[in-house]
Amino acid sequence: MKNMKSICCILASALMCVSIASCGQKKSSTDKKNETETTTEATTKANTIEMFAEKDPDAATKAPEEEKETEPAPAFDNAVAARSGDAFLAVNDSNWWIQYWGDKSDPLCYDAGVVHITGDGEYTVSVTTDTDGYRYATTQDTTDQLTPSGIGFAAVIIKDGATVLPDAVITIKDVKVNGESVELTKKNYTNTEEGNIRSNIFNEWVSDDALPSDAKSADGALYDGGNPTEINDGSYSAQIVNGSDFSNWKDIVVTFEVKGAGTL
Repeated sequence: MKNMKSICCILASALMCVSIASCGQKKSSTDKKNETETTTEATTKANTIEMFAEKDPDAATKAPEEEKETEPAPAFDNAVAARSGDAFLAVNDSNWWIQYWGDKSDPLCYDAGVVHITGDGEYTVSVTTDTDGYRYATTQDTTDQLTPSGIGFAAVIIKDGATVLPDAVITIKDVKVNGESVELTKKNYTNTEEGNIRSNIFNEWVSDDALPSDAKSADGALYDGGNPTEINDGSYSAQIVNGSDFSNWKDIVVTFEVKGAGTL
């Protein structure tokens, strides 16, 4: 009996060890889930890499596409710049973009009517939008047309006039917009601005009661010692035209007379 009990104890111990070993090797459901996710993620990454690699197997050996050459801008030989002693029509549209200030970089420089002052007499200055140079400068296309709307500024200017023609006086005689003369509502005056002689046609920055101290006309000075003279009776202005006459313009032509320059 004792032997029989001993054998039973040995068998029971063996079964317990097998059970304990089996429990130690068993994975929990959480472990299985993590292992499955790790395997799936690795497989997905591998497949993704393979798909991108197979998308263009020759990508590494392909040469980059050649950049398309940009056609150079066309050249126009009718750009006009004002020189010392020249008179020109300085103008800006209401957006202060379409302009001419005597420079070849301005959109309205093409076929600009610039004239050299040779002494007392009558002269004409002008700007036009009817040129391929203007059309290309404003639309990048010589077959398209951008019409200026409104007026922001206009004046007849003699470049370096304060030096070469210090006594010259400008009298505006006529202003044509698109070939038609517009009403001159007030008298113009002449003054010096940044070394140039100027006669404003439309300048909203100067009020009638605050004209420049050196303002003068063909009839004389408008100020004496800072006080208005007899001729400065309110009839002179920096705005001698109505802005509404420039609603949609293509050409502006100004005729003016110069006195005090003598004969050069």
